Amino acid sequence: MIRRIPGVRGAQAYLHQSREGLAVIDPGYTGSFRAVLRYVEAQALGRIDWVILTHHHIDHAGTALALCQATGARLAVHAADAAYLQPRRPRERMTLWGLADRLPSGLARFVVTCAGRAARLLEDGETIAGLTVVHGPGHTPGSIGLHSESESALFLGDILNNERGIRTPPWNVNHSHRLAMRAPHRLAALTYERAYFGHGPAIMTGADQCVRAFLTRRTIAPALTG
Repeated sequence: MIRRIPGVRGAQAYLHQSREGLAVIDPGYTGSFRAVLRYVEAQALGRIDWVILTHHHIDHAGTALALCQATGARLAVHAADAAYLQPRRPRERMTLWGLADRLPSGLARFVVTCAGRAARLLEDGETIAGLTVVHGPGHTPGSIGLHSESESALFLGDILNNERGIRTPPWNVNHSHRLAMRAPHRLAALTYERAYFGHGPAIMTGADQCVRAFLTRRTIAPALTG
């Protein structure tokens, strides 16, 4: 079972339920945990087992700590992003996200995620709550996709977005723009019918073909202009 959670601010938040438990993927900005709790209770879905982050940015992860505290769910994030969830986080590069590290502390707490608790550290290829981790670094060092073979679905986080058609994140929000341009190719061999993006509408049929077509266009275009 996959459902988008309504009322969450920031990125799109999703529920994924399998025999391995109920997982919330990217619960959104600070304060959005209330919307998650309301929806799970209204749908009588039971206990949340996992809060899984596709990456550490505040629009995806800001309410992760509050949601874990409210439900007892365990937090999971790729190992390369874990340090960014701690009080003594690494300083971001001078992208739009990096500017947050230079704000006064009173303002920064609204835009800088600080989960402040131990998390399960994910690595490429491992499985959690029925989802296989696909590491696609670039947008952040630990950006991941989550592949559900049982649901024929892929959660892309910000490896790709679908706000104005499928595209990669712009350079000014990427930790490494060079790697972010390469990251979507990690998805090319996967098979899935549906794609769920952090930003933009889901693709509900033939999603893997749509993503591969995008990757093909990206490959051909430089050759034509080179």
